[in-house]
Amino acid sequence: MIFRMIILLKRPTAFLIIWSIAAILGGTAVQLQSAIHVRPLDIEVISPAYTGTKLGLLGSLPFVGPAYSSALEDIKKDFPLLNVSQVFVIPSGSSEECPESEINELAKYYYRRRTGIPAEDSRNRLTLFVFTGCSKSLGGIQQFGTGLNKVVLSSGSSSTYLTDKTGFPTLLTTVLAQSAMFGVLPKLVRLYNWTTVSVVTEIGGVNSAYEGGGRAIYNILSGLKPRVDTKFVPVSLTGPITPIELTAILDKLKASSRIIFIAADSYPANKLLIQARINGMIDASYVYVLISPLTLPFDGSRLRNSSREYRFEEARASYSSCLLLGLGSELEFIQNLSMPASHPFVNVWKAKSESEYNYTYTDGKRPTVYAASSYAALVIVAQVADQVRRQELPFNFSDGTLFARQFFGRTFQTKIGNVSFDRLGQRIAQNLLGYYDPDNDSFVPFLLYEPSPTFNDLERLRPPVWFGPWPVPSEPLCGFQGIRCTFGSTVKVVGASVAAILVLLGICGTIFVRWFKQHIFETEHYWVLQCRYLRLPGRSGRHQSRLSLFSCRSLVAV
Repeated sequence: MIFRMIILLKRPTAFLIIWSIAAILGGTAVQLQSAIHVRPLDIEVISPAYTGTKLGLLGSLPFVGPAYSSALEDIKKDFPLLNVSQVFVIPSGSSEECPESEINELAKYYYRRRTGIPAEDSRNRLTLFVFTGCSKSLGGIQQFGTGLNKVVLSSGSSSTYLTDKTGFPTLLTTVLAQSAMFGVLPKLVRLYNWTTVSVVTEIGGVNSAYEGGGRAIYNILSGLKPRVDTKFVPVSLTGPITPIELTAILDKLKASSRIIFIAADSYPANKLLIQARINGMIDASYVYVLISPLTLPFDGSRLRNSSREYRFEEARASYSSCLLLGLGSELEFIQNLSMPASHPFVNVWKAKSESEYNYTYTDGKRPTVYAASSYAALVIVAQVADQVRRQELPFNFSDGTLFARQFFGRTFQTKIGNVSFDRLGQRIAQNLLGYYDPDNDSFVPFLLYEPSPTFNDLERLRPPVWFGPWPVPSEPLCGFQGIRCTFGSTVKVVGASVAAILVLLGICGTIFVRWFKQHIFETEHYWVLQCRYLRLPGRSGRHQSRLSLFSCRSLVAV
């Protein structure tokens, strides 16, 4: 038996009931949304670090520590519901060198502190690794973080793992790495139709990264389609080297290229450029593309501005044949990898370095772009974390791969400027190509490359100033050995000789044909008297008949 109950309500009563239910449900939703917005989030930042300063390691704590400190202060003020803590894991015995034992110390710290964190809190707790800079164990740290499915954000160094999102999906970087310039190289050689180039790179030296960078440049250029004839020239110039040895290197370059990319520190680069001027290879027909801002006059770390061994005064005379491919900011080259002197953080971080790390900057030195990248690393993490924290559906903060994807293809506003990421989690850098202005002793940008979703090509800022025809051809008119012009002269001589021989043969042929016709006539007309058989009155000698090649004037019978 089915019972049905029908309740009839008057319209005003029904409206009041429905309104009450909606108000209750709406209030619940508002309370739920409010609960989401007030839900705090714990963020644990683990940073492998070191403290050495004598070698000028730009990722050392006295240089980047103040930037991290300022970032934590700003996050606390701007995002009160984010509880951000940062722990520096410093290997025992860490001194002036890049430590190799960081991965062991990092793993030891991570697994020990895990014992105090309940498993159920992991989804509502963000743990990530922010790497401060130079390290011989960078690859191991990135592999360790990837294995844990935790974000590894490098703010002072980079690696080739960044582009492998299949094997390393949690890697990000805010550093303006030199590798960011590699994307402009194919566009540069195509723009000027350079089909033959050489890549010179320092093997060993003060920084092994130059060798890796040089090989990367070679791989990019040699792999282009249509093909660019690319030669790899490894050199070792940091130690003592004679002019004869430098000349041998330059002769090799002279025989194969006029467009030369140099991936080297100031010390070896200047040696090569000085000898090139002595050998007559600094003129409008050679282009030396310097791919490191450390080759700028009086620029770089390790007291380059006062060290005589870098020979900047002599090298400056060779810069007229050089182009600089470097990182930029606000359409200006980043000088000495330093922040602009006018930036408000410069004096703040210099003061923090002295008060917190007992390190004093020398006169003229400023915090570097690595410090700025370190500040940006924490601030950007806070921006993304706060955004996903506010989502209606709870976000799984233990999934580092998912969290890393929130950075891809986005631009973030920070106090050190906008920071943009590409689709691989790499920071998009502003790349500039400049010519040397001797009057101002500086390189002036004339090409800009700053890829974006709407524009991915070179932008011309101004015409380049060059002391010869521009663009410089990648091969001389007569070829690298001059054979092409020699061959052309030889062809002219041979052609003239052949023409003379043909004319002579034509004359000889004409004489022979006339003689041959005369011979046939005399044979067939034997009764006709010939001039040579007759004597003319009053004349001695014999004269030819009219039918001979040169006719007689007249014939008189004797």
